[in-house]
Amino acid sequence: MPSPRHIQIALLALAALAAGRQFWRHTEQARALSSVRAQLRSESQALESRKLAVDALEQQSAELQHAERRAGNQALLSLMRERAAATRDALDATAEAHSMGNALARVLDNPDQQELERESKRLETRAGLGTLFRLLNASPEQIDAYVEMTLDQEQRKSERMSALLQARLTVDQALRQRDIDELEVENRRREILGDKGAEFFNGICDGMRNDEAKRLLKLIQENMSGNELSPEQSERLQGLIKSELVDIHMDDTDLFRPVDEWGRVFGEHQEKVLSAAAGFLTPAQLDALKGLAAYDLGERQKQNALKRGALGIK
Repeated sequence: MPSPRHIQIALLALAALAAGRQFWRHTEQARALSSVRAQLRSESQALESRKLAVDALEQQSAELQHAERRAGNQALLSLMRERAAATRDALDATAEAHSMGNALARVLDNPDQQELERESKRLETRAGLGTLFRLLNASPEQIDAYVEMTLDQEQRKSERMSALLQARLTVDQALRQRDIDELEVENRRREILGDKGAEFFNGICDGMRNDEAKRLLKLIQENMSGNELSPEQSERLQGLIKSELVDIHMDDTDLFRPVDEWGRVFGEHQEKVLSAAAGFLTPAQLDALKGLAAYDLGERQKQNALKRGALGIK
């Protein structure tokens, strides 16, 4: 069985991999958004030209309207109104079709971009999980199978995101696909690594969740306004934070939920923590924790609003 030191090394390796993935995602997103913005600038110029044409048409329509009113020819006047309205609708539809979200979806669907991304992630995953594979004494076949499983999962995530951005998939459908996919990946991981390997991997992930719960608890302790928790209270609250907030099953797919629904879903997890904590916190401590929970929810919603805006989600 791996020693505590080996487990610590594996935790550091996974943390480094997570940080590397986050940096890579930020870099790729910046490149993608740069490409998208260039497309949008070009398309905006075209739209501006069409808008000038529409303005000229509306001016002409206004002049004809004035002339036909004097002549009493309402049939031609009605026809010109319909024509101007149809042109405005076409302009709006074109702007929507070339929105940020649709342009980003085209980047995600680009075969060259997909292949480049897959190869980059292949190298990153092999390097980031090298220590873990050694601790598990994984064979070359197991390593190859695990890396490809990870890449396939990431590809499916990108495909879901593209489908959501282009309204080819509903949020409910995407959430169901995500949940099914994660169960299948968990089963596939056990097939590749074996029962002992899967248990070791899950133990490392559980340790990372504990570390995140400790971090959140520390932030809470620092902002309790003189109502600091005892060691026993801290331990119990950390367990609740881990089970309800760290283990919460929400990702970028949830950004496509209606804003109120996202807040309600996350708020329900917070409420479970508060309800259970009421059994071992003082009234003053509970009030302070409720205030921190409300602040946290507000900050998360602000971050989501920025992400939704970057993706062109209305």
